[in-house]
Amino acid sequence: MLTAEQDARERRVAWAMLIGCPLSFMFISVFSFLGVAPGIEAGHPPIYLIATCIAWAIVSVFLPALRLLRLVSLPSAFLFVVYANMYFYVLSLNVGLYLNVSWWGDMGHVISSTIVTMIVFLALCIMEVHSPAHVTFGRRGGMAAMLFFVALSFGGIWEMMEGFADFAGGGSYMVYGASDTMGDLTADLIGVLIVTACAYWYLGRRAPADICSSIRFGRGAFVVREDGERSPRSALGRRRGAHKDGHGRPVPRGKHRLPRGDPRVRDRDRGDAGPLLEER
Repeated sequence: MLTAEQDARERRVAWAMLIGCPLSFMFISVFSFLGVAPGIEAGHPPIYLIATCIAWAIVSVFLPALRLLRLVSLPSAFLFVVYANMYFYVLSLNVGLYLNVSWWGDMGHVISSTIVTMIVFLALCIMEVHSPAHVTFGRRGGMAAMLFFVALSFGGIWEMMEGFADFAGGGSYMVYGASDTMGDLTADLIGVLIVTACAYWYLGRRAPADICSSIRFGRGAFVVREDGERSPRSALGRRRGAHKDGHGRPVPRGKHRLPRGDPRVRDRDRGDAGPLLEER
């Protein structure tokens, strides 16, 4: 549950993003519309720069709108990283850095792939926590492997979209040859590897439930409580004495996980015997 102060603060930030982000992207497009954007001199067609600004202006309203509708809320730090990546791409394109600086495009793909991988990691943690008990990615190595392959696939999908855009437009605005595509995919690989390694390290110290605790989905998660009122969910857990397993899922009453150093855990890992749960 939310406090009234927290809800008001999040709504103020959402309104600021809903109004400020689209206007700022449209302001950037004015320079391309007037033909004075440095990216035009660098070689980008004006229509391409204008269309990019309009597209990101539309995309930028989704997350704040969902928050104002009380449907989705994400951590503020995560939102900052995502929107910083949006502005990095749009500004770099309009300034002409992608064409004037040889390595800028590769760095941009590394940054973009890290953002995509973070989003995939967030989604996998949600799936892990809210899926049935028998559906799991296993240990952190399984989660890291799934994260790597799913996130890396988005790099290939993006390159296919760029190729289709050039094919539909009859030009070479987004793809500049096979070497450009291979360079982008290599940069995507680097970004995915960085986040996957960080995720593997993080999962060794925290459970996916720790990440999901700062995310809210659905109107039921946006109930505002008065000061001093206790969350019904947390109170219910204390009354029942509910336990959580390593994935944040409730363990049935009367059962508990065996300690990490218990010999029966080692027997179970070897496949001899010993259930994970035992009756008290």
